[in-house]
Amino acid sequence: MKRIIALTATVTALGLNGWAEDKVDFAKSIQGVLEARCIDCHGSKKQKGDLRLDKKELALEEVIRPGKSAESELYKHISLPADHEDIMPPKGDPLTKEQIEAIKKWIDEGANWPDGLVLVSAKDRAEAKAAAARLPEPEIKEVPVSDAEKAAIARLASGEGLGEKYAAPLVMALAQDTKLIYANFRLVGKNVNDGHLAPLADIRNLSELDLGNTQITVAGLKHISKANSLTKLSLANTAIDDAGLKQIEGLSNLMSLNLYNTKVTDAGLASLKNMKFLRKVYAWQSGVTEQGAAELKKALPNVDVNLGFKLAKAEPKKEEKKKEAKPVAFNKKCPVSGKDVDPAKLFAISFCCGNCLGDFTKDPAKHIAKVKGPDNKKCPISGKDIDASKQFVIGFCCGNCLGDFTKDPAKHIAKVKK
Repeated sequence: MKRIIALTATVTALGLNGWAEDKVDFAKSIQGVLEARCIDCHGSKKQKGDLRLDKKELALEEVIRPGKSAESELYKHISLPADHEDIMPPKGDPLTKEQIEAIKKWIDEGANWPDGLVLVSAKDRAEAKAAAARLPEPEIKEVPVSDAEKAAIARLASGEGLGEKYAAPLVMALAQDTKLIYANFRLVGKNVNDGHLAPLADIRNLSELDLGNTQITVAGLKHISKANSLTKLSLANTAIDDAGLKQIEGLSNLMSLNLYNTKVTDAGLASLKNMKFLRKVYAWQSGVTEQGAAELKKALPNVDVNLGFKLAKAEPKKEEKKKEAKPVAFNKKCPVSGKDVDPAKLFAISFCCGNCLGDFTKDPAKHIAKVKGPDNKKCPISGKDIDASKQFVIGFCCGNCLGDFTKDPAKHIAKVKK
């Protein structure tokens, strides 16, 4: 029994002396410091001094001796004085005392580093995180420009069949060093009909197309139904309806669609549900409702269906009750007792105008005889009807003093001082 007690006491004592102390957690205390301050210069992309610290086997081979921080070059360099030429990291502030102590303790505990874990610089990790958060975009591949495509572009650029010498759509490269094509028929507008769109079927590199303000119908959209490189399409101010959207539902790489002032309804909007890259749909002044927009968003969570602004319903303003101004006593001390005034114990004399009020204020004793009591209906000076806003208010400390004054105002009026 004694041996059991002694053993228990020994284990308890050892626990209190550090056996139960937690070891340094590599993921929480070490990995972040190395990735933020070391891996940019000693990682997979750059190895200053031919040193890599992003992999366990390389770091242990070069600068870390498990269990021996004093013999580990990593610890030696991070603990040098701040002005030493060999301190690591060489740029920015030195590691904090807490960070250095954590690395020392981690090394002395055996430099535990999970197998297979490769460190990534904080910068690269942030870039990878941002890339993962970005929405996927279609991979549009340019194709060699065929003779048919060249002929189609030339035909459109000539304005063939549009009836006016200078009436021609704008057809041009989307940017320098690209075969992708931008075509704008809005500039020609109402002269454009379905037949004028026929050359588009031969432009395999068609990327952006504006058909706004034209006379096109569902028949014209057949010419672009296989334009797999098309990412942006405007049908604004056209007669396109739900059948028209059904015609282009195969444009799987479309990212932006303008349906402003068209005849498209919620039923047509449903034709877009398989366009996984669709991000913007402009449907202001169309037949699309908020319910239809919500249904499309269920299928395409990243889409934004813009229905334009709505005028907020103006609610009638509630008439605020005017707060009645509370009378304020002219005097600070009670003219009967000399004590401080109670704001609730007042004797108010009303006048017909500011002139009469001013005369009374200059010499209250001269006019007090005409005052028949508080809340008078006639001006004690002019005898006219009173204006309730023109008042001389006398304050008292209590009801007794107010009563005494009311019985004989002339007796106490001389004591009313501002």
